[in-house]
Amino acid sequence: MNWRHLNRAGVIACLVFCAGCAEVATQVALMSVTPMIAAFASHLDQRTASQIVQLDKKQDWAGMLSLARAELTREPERADWWFLQGYALARQGQHAAAIESYQKAVRIAPESEGAWLAMAQSQSALGQTERAIQTYEKTLRYRPESSQAYLALGDIYQKQGKQELAISNYRECVRYEPDSVQGWYGLALAYQTTRQRERRDEALQTLRKLAPAIADEFEKQYPSK
Repeated sequence: MNWRHLNRAGVIACLVFCAGCAEVATQVALMSVTPMIAAFASHLDQRTASQIVQLDKKQDWAGMLSLARAELTREPERADWWFLQGYALARQGQHAAAIESYQKAVRIAPESEGAWLAMAQSQSALGQTERAIQTYEKTLRYRPESSQAYLALGDIYQKQGKQELAISNYRECVRYEPDSVQGWYGLALAYQTTRQRERRDEALQTLRKLAPAIADEFEKQYPSK
């Protein structure tokens, strides 16, 4: 399972390798496909990848679940299919069952960043915030450069009012992913909340370079005093 690096929240395309031909790659546009599925599909054979991409575009979660279960019958020890089953279950709101699938995925492939992140998202959806924090921390144990784990931790701590912890995690997020709009936004907001105006302005300046419209909205909502 080698779809392990999910640094780019805005990924809309990836390379899908043809089955049985490692030297030939076909670029497949994944417009309107979630980044996690884009990354997941990038290492599968072309037929299976295309099928999963189409199911994701159509939001056919029942069809995706059927595909995952069929593949699990064939390859029960492949982490990919446990992840896909969890993803399909989560999209149907079955987060407890999704977590069980993700847990099986990470037992088989502990370095799977996507499965850890997805598990934490389902835990958050169930209100299991402390478990989600622990899962994000486990993600960082295996993938210390995971900007998405740092971003998620920053968001959680910001909601909890733990601004210094939020700042620390947002800073790590943008260190590993300097063009993370969400990371810079979160950092600017945390500095705004803690009245660190100079640092807030520095973060906002970077945000403006990446996403001017979002920076404008930030300033309208949180004007300088």
